Amino acid sequence: MRRKRFSWGSLFWSAVQIAIGGVILLQVAHWRLESTAGTGGPAGQPTVDQLAFAERTIPATYTPRVLTTIVPGATFFATPAATSTLPPDAEVPQAEPPATPTPTPFDVPDYLKQSVAVHSLNEPPATTDCGEHGFVYAGEYPSAIWGAGRDFHAYLPPCYGHDGRAYPVLYMIHGSGHNDDMYIHLGLPQHIDQGILEGRYAPFIVIMPDSGSWGDATSGGERSVEGVTIQDLIPWVDSNFCSWNAAAGRSIGGISRGGYWALMMAFRHPELFASVSGHSSHLRLETDPPLFNPLATYLTVDLSQMRIWMDWGDRDFLREGQQLLHESLMNAGIAHRVKIAAGGHANYYWFEHMREYIDWHAESWPLAREAYPPCAPAVAQ
Repeated sequence: MRRKRFSWGSLFWSAVQIAIGGVILLQVAHWRLESTAGTGGPAGQPTVDQLAFAERTIPATYTPRVLTTIVPGATFFATPAATSTLPPDAEVPQAEPPATPTPTPFDVPDYLKQSVAVHSLNEPPATTDCGEHGFVYAGEYPSAIWGAGRDFHAYLPPCYGHDGRAYPVLYMIHGSGHNDDMYIHLGLPQHIDQGILEGRYAPFIVIMPDSGSWGDATSGGERSVEGVTIQDLIPWVDSNFCSWNAAAGRSIGGISRGGYWALMMAFRHPELFASVSGHSSHLRLETDPPLFNPLATYLTVDLSQMRIWMDWGDRDFLREGQQLLHESLMNAGIAHRVKIAAGGHANYYWFEHMREYIDWHAESWPLAREAYPPCAPAVAQ
């Protein structure tokens, strides 16, 4: 038998093939680890909302977002939304699994195709014009905990500051991978303008703060989103706006990681808020300890007077934690609302349901301006 001649060239190409195969296996393993990562994990992992962008299926009825009026330094978009009929306020959802949601195409109302002007101000305005549209601006509030100013966006209703009375305030916390302009992109200003114009909403203020790096890197405590919101932001708002400085006039909500923060702060500070909503909330004990996590803190306080709303898509990869909180509240006899709709953990799902979120918060506030206390902000000297 003839012996096969040794070839250095064959050895070299075999080594190259083995190396390439190893790189491919490592990359696949890395991708699989990333695909199961959650918000709040170690540095380098993708955030919840970064993973959400993988879902980009858009129905045929979708209308492209509309570029808004450009105010120096600002460009935003209008987006579609949906209407909904909500259950009675005191209803506690039943434990039976809900029926499989059926996607329902929606038509984009004309008011959502209108532009939104976003201004940049150093101080909150004393009044706004009495037209059909509110006033949206970007600014900073001082934070002793952070050690510098922190960004926020605000919505002020038409005729703000004209009648000498206070306004309810809704705080909306953004998800990871986003910032304080998230709700401008979701059509929040247009929805509120239309609700006020139609007489469905009382005029109210919306504060949309930026969570910064603490949104994902912390779970609670003073040096976290909780600390800067409770100790810095809310007192500053009550000192510089005509805000209704009482729990009855204060609501909080959030999407994804912002849903965690909204539920977390409301459950740990029920004396400050009358209502809380969590939308596609990131709720995992693996990333946030029981001391702060709503999955545990609901047992430590009296939530009998708190209005609670939760919703998520039937394909939301974070639905397990949200379902667990729903069942825990059920077992504890704590009244709350739950809606499971068709969709995943994605921007388009929130586009569809933004009006529902605002409807729910606004329905607890009286329509008559005479019902509100006088505006008396304790402006800091």
